[in-house]
Amino acid sequence: MEVDIFQFTWLFVEQIPCLLVGRAVNAIFTFFVFNQLRDNYLSARGKMRRFQSIKSFWGLAKFISHNTFKETSNGYFVDDKCVVGAEIFVVQGQGIGECLSMVKSTDSFKREWKICSFSNLGEEWFSEEFNVDDYKWKLWLFPKGNGNSEGCDISIFLKSVDAKDFDHHQKVKANCSISLKDQINGGCKKLSYCSWFSTTTPSLGFPGFMPLTQLHDQNKGYIVNDCLVVEVELKVDFKHSVKNIS
Repeated sequence: MEVDIFQFTWLFVEQIPCLLVGRAVNAIFTFFVFNQLRDNYLSARGKMRRFQSIKSFWGLAKFISHNTFKETSNGYFVDDKCVVGAEIFVVQGQGIGECLSMVKSTDSFKREWKICSFSNLGEEWFSEEFNVDDYKWKLWLFPKGNGNSEGCDISIFLKSVDAKDFDHHQKVKANCSISLKDQINGGCKKLSYCSWFSTTTPSLGFPGFMPLTQLHDQNKGYIVNDCLVVEVELKVDFKHSVKNIS
């Protein structure tokens, strides 16, 4: 269909009228704008939404900026016209149930890594994979920091290798402690957390684990002969999933 720019402002609102009270439709929608110069489409997909009498419209508030859309050379608005479309998938109703299970773990997993030639590491370092309660994990370390801590602190995270394959509702809760060993005085710097890992949160840890000035202070004992010793303690407590029970 062809619409002028004033109608296009509201394109991202998809409305389903005349729904009866108590009835609902679950749908996934995708909006398109045709690029008339390059013969392709700009598309954006919304999440699955529930349309019902009290909420009969959903959309994307920020589909495309006005400046980008109105610039003729971009191809979306040419000769005072644009071509738009929508693709809708109706999701059939089904019964689902949530399952929260306490994992019967044995003693906490504990593993130590001695990272040598520490000064020659790149921007990041990964340990080999290790298994805890049928889940795969990796230690993820940034020698010179990550994000806002770059150049200020060493950053250390635990990464769930399996999380990338979790479904939308699946997650696992873990207790984790990460330590840097003082190789001279016998102590350590230890930080802990207990949180959920999921497909949207595959890694958790500490961007500002320790200031770099403290890490490289020879009297502190964290780096000796260019080697750093890191220890992880990990225990999986819960796992959560949603199952079709229809």
